[in-house]
Amino acid sequence: MRATERTSSKAVSNASPPPSGGAQAEIGAPSRRAARRRRLGIPFLWTLPAASAVVALQLVGCWPLSYSEDCEDDARYCPPAATGTGGNAPDPTCDPDPTQDASTVTERCAVFASAAAASDGDGTKARPYASLAEAIANANGKRVLACSSGVFEERVTVKAPVEVIGGFDCAANWTWSEQARSALEGPADEVALTLAEDAGGVKVQSFTIRAADATKPGGSSIGVAVADIEAELVRVDVIAGDARDGAPGETSAAAQDGASAPADVSHACVIAVYGGLPGKTTCDDGETSGGVGGLGGKPEADEGRGQNGQTGTPQVDPSTEDGVGGVGHGQSGASIDCRSGEPGARGAAGGAGTGGSDTTLQLASIVGGDGGKGVNGARGQGGGGGGGAKAGQFCSLGGGSFTEGAGASGGGGGAGGCGGRGGSGGKAGGSSIAIVSLGTQLALTDVTVAVGKAGNGGAGGDGSPGGAGGTGADGGDRVTASGSIEGCPGGKGGAGGDGGPGGGGRGGHA
Repeated sequence: MRATERTSSKAVSNASPPPSGGAQAEIGAPSRRAARRRRLGIPFLWTLPAASAVVALQLVGCWPLSYSEDCEDDARYCPPAATGTGGNAPDPTCDPDPTQDASTVTERCAVFASAAAASDGDGTKARPYASLAEAIANANGKRVLACSSGVFEERVTVKAPVEVIGGFDCAANWTWSEQARSALEGPADEVALTLAEDAGGVKVQSFTIRAADATKPGGSSIGVAVADIEAELVRVDVIAGDARDGAPGETSAAAQDGASAPADVSHACVIAVYGGLPGKTTCDDGETSGGVGGLGGKPEADEGRGQNGQTGTPQVDPSTEDGVGGVGHGQSGASIDCRSGEPGARGAAGGAGTGGSDTTLQLASIVGGDGGKGVNGARGQGGGGGGGAKAGQFCSLGGGSFTEGAGASGGGGGAGGCGGRGGSGGKAGGSSIAIVSLGTQLALTDVTVAVGKAGNGGAGGDGSPGGAGGTGADGGDRVTASGSIEGCPGGKGGAGGDGGPGGGGRGGHA
């Protein structure tokens, strides 16, 4: 069901006119005709409701644009005399309204258009233009008179202060009827009739203007768009079609998994002792790394105790055991042997994107209202390095003899997974709008409007899961002699936090 509204403007002012010289000089027939009209300013009060809400109109009275009628009776209200030599004098015989005086329905005063005409027309009565836009472009200061039969299937943009009048019966010697309407139907996803910035003073009369249903996701159906100019619509019916729902947001790409620690660690009884190397991964928000494995004990240092593994990074909460390195063999806290590195903490999940909010009216479209992107999840913490084994007299010299040597080192921790990426926001729904006015100078007389269905905003896209944490590496190997133990393994990296969903798009207006 379409919402329909009829607006009739009859402005009456009892206020005194401005003093002499307060009105601008009037030059030409269009200005004289304008002096005989009264206008209503129609500011559009845009609210931003849900998709089913209706745009509100406020009618406010405005001063007449001219006081030429008073000048005819009282010289105090006459504008200053025009000066200058530019331009040709207007033909005074073209002043009468062609809807009231058939003497101006001539090639001298107007160009003619008929949707049923051949494409090679020249704008005369006998060979009218088949395109309304072509007739307007070739008016050159004349009126444009259009047949009521057929439909002008085109988008029309007016860039000059022309008077366009429909409702003529071209089969009956171009006679005009107050009930008749010429028809203009714009293509999908485009404004049917645009009154542009250079068209100040334009008047469109006796037309039915229809905007097609939108076809693109988030597309709008807009009948008439008017720049911030003086313009007038008289006996015009404007029908907007249905808008389209906004496109849903896209699910983000998968997050990178954390790197596992390499199998690179020193074994028992080696000369060069080093802790197991950790896994490292660079994410969008920085690096995540497992802890280095604890060194195997050396006979000459710290009474041969194995060293503790390092803590994985980034460390989120030092008060927890997350990602802490394993205790070395022989250290305080090691019950019998060394300890493995602790798994890293999971990264924080990202928040949801903001819902679509403000939209902005433009002459050719409505922009904005898309949902915001979801927040990326945080990278996970790397796992702690494993504790190293204690030194001892277990290194063979051959022949059944043994000497003191280094213990096996702990394995490196795995890197944390990268945070999931936030989903993209849903796109705004399209709007179904009969008339868009960017100013307050649009006058409406006997105008009806009907709108279709507004589009819903698109749902936000899902965020991607956080990447998996990398695996910690095994500690170094022991020797077969009694007293030698393996180094302890590194901890697994924490998973990245899940990405947040995108925000939903704003619903359109109707």
